[in-house]
Amino acid sequence: MLKERINIENIDGQLFEIKIIEPDDSKPASFTHYLYNHKNGISQFYKKDALCFVKQILEKEYPNEQITQEFAEEALQYLIFDFNKAVPFPAPEKPKFKFIDLFAGIGGFRLAFQNLEGKCVFTSKWDKYSKQTYKANFGEIPFGDITKPETKNYIPDSFDVLCAGFPCQAFSIAGRRGGFGYNDKFNNLGVTLSGRAFRSNLLLVPHKKDFLCNP
Repeated sequence: MLKERINIENIDGQLFEIKIIEPDDSKPASFTHYLYNHKNGISQFYKKDALCFVKQILEKEYPNEQITQEFAEEALQYLIFDFNKAVPFPAPEKPKFKFIDLFAGIGGFRLAFQNLEGKCVFTSKWDKYSKQTYKANFGEIPFGDITKPETKNYIPDSFDVLCAGFPCQAFSIAGRRGGFGYNDKFNNLGVTLSGRAFRSNLLLVPHKKDFLCNP
């Protein structure tokens, strides 16, 4: 059967090939986020694009086969298994809280919070090479530019901690100190954080004096 020839390697091997060709495509990130969150209910936010991604890969891998939506969903479920242990820094088996990782770099915040028994349910980073390193460390591909509404739409409704190592020049006493009003693409994240922080119990950001006292 075709399903018996499907394995995580021939899916995984094409993740970054597609990402490089289509830099704004969120489907590879949705696929990995779906697989790593299938036990906690967060996967519902990623299933639609994860399914589209699997169907896209299967159609490319098996061009002479008819890949229906139903078969793609069966294949997606077939790919779900506990491969958390295959990465250098796996998530805790029984997490005590959920967090999201914005401006993730290669995963410093995530590693610290996993050590505190937290489960990362969303991550974003725009740099291609950081994304590759992050995937090698944790198995997940981060979503892209968090300043884009289409990326922010993937953030789940339920999480406990928001981690964000965002560019902080606008809040640094050594910088321009423009604060939330600084006209810069990434420092506009101040508005994004203000809206999202109310959906979490804790907001963790770089230690900058002007962040709290900025109007």
